[in-house]
Amino acid sequence: MRKVLLISALLLAMSNFCMATDKNSDELLSFINLTPPSVTQQKITNLLGTPAKIEESKKRVMWYYTHGNTNLIISWNKKSELPEKFSFTSTPVVKPTFDNGLARKLKSGQTDISQALKILGPPHDMTIRESKQEMHYSYEGKMLRLFFRNRMLVDFCLY
Repeated sequence: MRKVLLISALLLAMSNFCMATDKNSDELLSFINLTPPSVTQQKITNLLGTPAKIEESKKRVMWYYTHGNTNLIISWNKKSELPEKFSFTSTPVVKPTFDNGLARKLKSGQTDISQALKILGPPHDMTIRESKQEMHYSYEGKMLRLFFRNRMLVDFCLY
């Protein structure tokens, strides 16, 4: 559960990064060091404000945030009040061209999520669950998919 909360802090940071125009990559990565107890519904509300939309089901509460071209969905477990899944989407205004040099820096089994963010910057979209994480980067005519298990890069492909 600790990993989920740390990854949740990362996603929170990414959403915060994409909503502000003056954040840089170092500030984004500094959010990774948040302690798990700090990722609570109250903390999220203090950082991001009240969700634009809230949906409740029997087991989960979904919070929806939208800011410009960035969307964040947080799925909370009703029983534990802890985050279960984060879905982050940001549509870039201009798609950059793919740089093969950046892909060479990614190493399966060695690169973790924070290193991937340092190398590639914020992704087009990201889904974070307890043990599996996936990031997509949108480039001109191409898409880069990174698959992580327990925050460590397992596989990536360009299509």
